Amino acid sequence: MKKVALISVVLLTTTLAWAQFNPSTRKKQSGGSSESIMDKLYFAGGGGFGAGTGAYGRYNYFSVLPTVGYKVTPEFLLGMNFTYSKYSYPDYGISYDQIGFAPFARYYFQQLFFQIEYNKISSLKFDQNGLSTSRRYYDRFLVGLGYKTPIGKRSAINALGLYDVLYKQSDGVFTSPFVFRVFVSF
Repeated sequence: MKKVALISVVLLTTTLAWAQFNPSTRKKQSGGSSESIMDKLYFAGGGGFGAGTGAYGRYNYFSVLPTVGYKVTPEFLLGMNFTYSKYSYPDYGISYDQIGFAPFARYYFQQLFFQIEYNKISSLKFDQNGLSTSRRYYDRFLVGLGYKTPIGKRSAINALGLYDVLYKQSDGVFTSPFVFRVFVSF
């Protein structure tokens, strides 16, 4: 999986570099205009909070998900999510953090979009006895569809549903292969 992460980062970097020098994105000599670098940058942010009962009893959590990206074309976007989550299990007096990153690619079909994303998340290790004090990285490969509702010239509210094709229930750290997000982009 380290190779997948490395390949994702290399592809993201080379595509961003290529987009900087692509003649179709440059200002035309005939007086036409093209988007500036600031027009091509994409920022988004989301978060979450919740509570429930899982395999280890009652829990609650909150998370933040800042995102930065680059519009290679108006329909094709490459970017990186950063994630921080804090989980608490009050029945056991346990709390822990998850941190991670996720390069992604998104393609728009008008207001609908398709997204693929590779997550690398550091969390406490789960074993037969429950939560451990050591950490490990967990991999997720998410594929899904979303919908964008514009709320201004650059801003939008987005809803996204993803499925983790690498999901293993035995890992213990993720309770479902499904991920749902609502976030604001600008």
